[in-house]
Amino acid sequence: MQTATVILLIIAAVLWGNTEAFSDEAVDCCLTTKDTRIPMQIVASYFHQTTESGCAIAATVFITKKDKKLCAPPEKNTWITKIITHLDKKKKTPQ
Repeated sequence: MQTATVILLIIAAVLWGNTEAFSDEAVDCCLTTKDTRIPMQIVASYFHQTTESGCAIAATVFITKKDKKLCAPPEKNTWITKIITHLDKKKKTPQ
């Protein structure tokens, strides 16, 4: 009886650890990027998507003022760099 209890506890501990790997938090990733210029005035913020965060591709994700996510290549073009620079400057200046 004691052996069965120990085995049951070990199985429960293993399964408990595995449930954290399958949490309800889904990773929201860009599956593709588009190299189409985005008007600077519609962009509210951005973040960098990385493969280390569980996504298949790296990308620069722009969030529009209407809360839409637009996926661009990771800072490879001047228009992307200009938007990022503009947003970073806006963030640093108090409003």
